[in-house]
Amino acid sequence: MKPTVPDRVELRSRRLWFAALTLLSQAEKEFISQWGKAARSFGEEEVHDLRVASRRLREGLALFAPCFPPKSVARVSKLVRRVTRSMGALRNIDEALLFLSALEPEERSGCAIELEKLKQALAHEREDARRTLAKELAGPDRSRLRRRFRLLVSRTNPFVDKGVDPFARLSPFAADALTERADTVRRLLPDAMNEAEFAAQHRLRIAVKKMRYRAELIGPLFPDQGEELRGALKTYQEVLGKLHDIDVFAEMVRERLEDGIEREVLLQVMDKRRKELFARFIETLQDVSLEELTERALATL
Repeated sequence: MKPTVPDRVELRSRRLWFAALTLLSQAEKEFISQWGKAARSFGEEEVHDLRVASRRLREGLALFAPCFPPKSVARVSKLVRRVTRSMGALRNIDEALLFLSALEPEERSGCAIELEKLKQALAHEREDARRTLAKELAGPDRSRLRRRFRLLVSRTNPFVDKGVDPFARLSPFAADALTERADTVRRLLPDAMNEAEFAAQHRLRIAVKKMRYRAELIGPLFPDQGEELRGALKTYQEVLGKLHDIDVFAEMVRERLEDGIEREVLLQVMDKRRKELFARFIETLQDVSLEELTERALATL
């Protein structure tokens, strides 16, 4: 799912403040649309699309924050972040149930009883999480966010000094912004390559995700719409996301199951899966050079 955005020629000719209005408005429109779909159907795909749209809008707000009044940006961002977080519990439970249900017979054999207890507990929690999310999506925040976004846009004044040149071309600003995210990824990478550094891998996952959404927002500036770079970032995000999921699932086991042999067996199964995923992460580093792809993309701006 990608938001509708201006084509490359049109976008490259726009000045920063107008491009910011255009791209942010597109992201906000997509977010509101997905919110409505998720609130009506509450389908798994619709909720996923809303989560993606919320993260893209949050990154758009961070990207173009220098062009708008800080307090107005903060108010909109706070509401969007609340929606993103409201979907977290249900998403984690759903992913955990999928993971546990897909374990191989030999993996389940030593922990079958405790595994079923965990799945039943999560199934009950899922209903609570679903009701909570349904209430959140049906609440008044969608109208409140639209009002705050309109206020944000209406208060944009390119003649007020905000630390950036509002009449500058978008391309140099976009290049600097993408470089900023790439530098963060580069800085976090060494620690994340240590298998025991779970927290470092989590921070890298977030940094890669933010860089991906930033690349999507400025994608029309690239000859290939940024597909090559976004594809690489998605590959990294997926393997890092699976690593983080395993950590979340293991914590669920520790919190919901009593100490015992089967609990330890299940944790060992997860540890083995994590080691396999970490090996995939290292292979991805060797096969896909984010630094090279980023430099190639930047050269086209």
